[in-house]
Amino acid sequence: MSLPPDAPPLSAAAPPQAQGLRCGPWALAFPFTWARNLVDEVELSDVPHAPAWLLGAANVDGTVIPVFDLLRWLDPAQGTPTGPGSHVLIGGDGDQVAGLIFRGLPTRVRPVGGTAPGVPPALAEFVRGAAVDAQGHPWALIDAPALLEAWAAELSLA
Repeated sequence: MSLPPDAPPLSAAAPPQAQGLRCGPWALAFPFTWARNLVDEVELSDVPHAPAWLLGAANVDGTVIPVFDLLRWLDPAQGTPTGPGSHVLIGGDGDQVAGLIFRGLPTRVRPVGGTAPGVPPALAEFVRGAAVDAQGHPWALIDAPALLEAWAAELSLA
């Protein structure tokens, strides 16, 4: 499925651009209003008794943040390889800052009207619309704050 690159924005409140990340077979976009920084290398400290999708904690610019592997959360049999070629997208504000590890380079995308491409059922409730890249390929626009809130709730039960 491909959305037309000239499709109208979702609404006036929609972010003008987003950061597209490949997560296994899924194309996911995180609004620039959430995404703050891109880090090439982070040193991770283990978090005792954490699920495998919480890779660890990292000190980024003097702030200790959790680093999550969205791919492993979606599919425990998979995981995002760390090391050369991996990056961490840092997003959020205040005490809601976190990192998402991914491989490759991010893609600049823009929100559009229309339906987002398919995502796994666990992520469906966090999809807030669709986005397209410069070639017209579709991306699912993710509500990162809501996703992080759900992860925090899940971690508090662990």
